[in-house]
Amino acid sequence: MAGVIWSVEARKDVDSIFLKLSSDSQVYSKKWINEVFKKLELIEKFPNMGRKVPEIRVVGIREIFVGRYRMIYNISKSKTIEILAIRHLSRPLSEF
Repeated sequence: MAGVIWSVEARKDVDSIFLKLSSDSQVYSKKWINEVFKKLELIEKFPNMGRKVPEIRVVGIREIFVGRYRMIYNISKSKTIEILAIRHLSRPLSEF
């Protein structure tokens, strides 16, 4: 099983998304954060399950969808998974 680490940017992303969602709906924000952690458990067990990011043609960088967000991660050679960023589907990855 691979280990998961978070980049500083990804930590900021998840915090800001959770706070924004909380301001709209406490129920949805809790549901969303629970889905984030469920997806983390899945990619920890099956790192290659996420799709290759079409805009980034680097083999180890993949993404998995969490609601309307893309969780972008890198699989290192040592099988460590680094969560790089979380972006809304409407935001271009050029901001990544």
